[in-house]
Amino acid sequence: MSSATGEITGEMIDWSAAEIARRIAAKSISAQDVCQAFVTRCQAVNPQLNAFTWQRFEQALSEATSIDERLARGETLGPLAGVPITVKDCFYFAGSTASIGLSTLQHEVSTETGPLVQRLQRAGAIVLGKTNVPQLMAMHECDNPVYGRTNNPWNLARTCGGSSGGEAAIIAARGSALGLANDLGGSIRLPAHFCGIAGLMPTARRLPNAGTQSNFRGFEGMRSSVGPLGRQVADLDLAMRVLADYSDDQALPEIVPWPWRDYRAVDIGKLRIGLWLDDGYLSPSPALQRATRAAADSLANAGATIEELHFPRGEEILDLYIGLIEADGCADLRRIAASSQLDWRISRMLTVGGLSRVSRAAVVGTLKMLGQGYLSRLIQAARPRSADEYWQLVRQRDALRQEFRSLLENKQLDTVISPPHALPAPQHTKAIDLMSAASYAFLPNLLGWPAGVTPVTSVAATEQNARKLSRDRVLQQAMAVDAESAGLPVGVQVIAPAWREDVVLAVMNALEQVSPKLRAVI
Repeated sequence: MSSATGEITGEMIDWSAAEIARRIAAKSISAQDVCQAFVTRCQAVNPQLNAFTWQRFEQALSEATSIDERLARGETLGPLAGVPITVKDCFYFAGSTASIGLSTLQHEVSTETGPLVQRLQRAGAIVLGKTNVPQLMAMHECDNPVYGRTNNPWNLARTCGGSSGGEAAIIAARGSALGLANDLGGSIRLPAHFCGIAGLMPTARRLPNAGTQSNFRGFEGMRSSVGPLGRQVADLDLAMRVLADYSDDQALPEIVPWPWRDYRAVDIGKLRIGLWLDDGYLSPSPALQRATRAAADSLANAGATIEELHFPRGEEILDLYIGLIEADGCADLRRIAASSQLDWRISRMLTVGGLSRVSRAAVVGTLKMLGQGYLSRLIQAARPRSADEYWQLVRQRDALRQEFRSLLENKQLDTVISPPHALPAPQHTKAIDLMSAASYAFLPNLLGWPAGVTPVTSVAATEQNARKLSRDRVLQQAMAVDAESAGLPVGVQVIAPAWREDVVLAVMNALEQVSPKLRAVI
């Protein structure tokens, strides 16, 4: 191999998915060389990250050779031909397991591939493997007793987030060009923020959930949304054009086949954008506040009108999200996890969900006396509900949706930018106590609206020690997360009304164009 060829091979892992597809289609590079570059990168970084639950490198290289042969014969291939991708562990892929970190499922091999993975493959994408998740996909820390813990490529002592943490980690480490994930409570957007990449949660019911291992079975209080992770906004759009191609007629009863709009047709200068900087509950770290304000300034410089949005509803958002998702007292999660070895955090969550009324009152009262306001509120919200109580929560959700929709309509706002989370990537094990920091991410789930995250900056050395001392454990953990966080990536969240992913991506793209290109240090 010549030195020039070697340099190109080294550069391949930095190319966007769109760039890879373009070069392969033009025959300026082979799919085989691209796939080999990504396989080599995965083999180099995965021992430190532990991002994969299953690898198919030999099959991937064989598929890349086939793509080169078909191109040589003059065949026209799909828009992702030759692009190396990964998929989250929960998606069914024939010949692999979808255990979601449960030992009772780790030997159940899928016999079929789900419809969305099939769409990606038909478009020419080459699947390198599947990536790690938290046990039951039920926390913002990517760890489970079957596959172990996945580390953040920016700092191995920090979490990559969850539940799509393995996806975000391997993409940020340049071992995959694109990823397939899903989001019920920040599961695409928080790993994107923690790992310094881009992610999109589409409108609820735009894409089917068929072909995935379920966790909250029968739950309709909110809907999990399948979406992509990548390093550039254009790649998210490319993936969505493939995923939202309903011509295969698969899983149509489950979705609303709304037309996909081109984000490049959105004029940033004509947008009115709300700046939601603080939810009034757990204030964002200085780096998150700076990033969101800087994003607003950049958009204003591009001609957009910015209006600060006062919506101090973090407590209500958290209460409603936790109340809905744990309304059964975690009964179904217990059924799914029966006989599996439990992660200690999942065990704690299931225990809290199943507390009797008397025990819960005693725990909540004790925590309040000890000054633990955040945890006491969380435990009070995570209680079993009667059918009547659940219906009332759904009414509250609908009222919140109407209130937020009316707020935007009255102010004539097209979109909202906010922090995706109150903190940068936490150290391992801390995320379980920091659910209160995620209300920014929970709001779009409750709304059923699309939301995306794009990286815009990193934590500065002067932004590590701004929180005041407190005896509240959650605030102590938040202070510890901020400490020694310099250099960690920081993202901004973009929220828009249902079916306006084009507006979300347009704003993300505008921010991407003026933000420094962040690159994980691993």
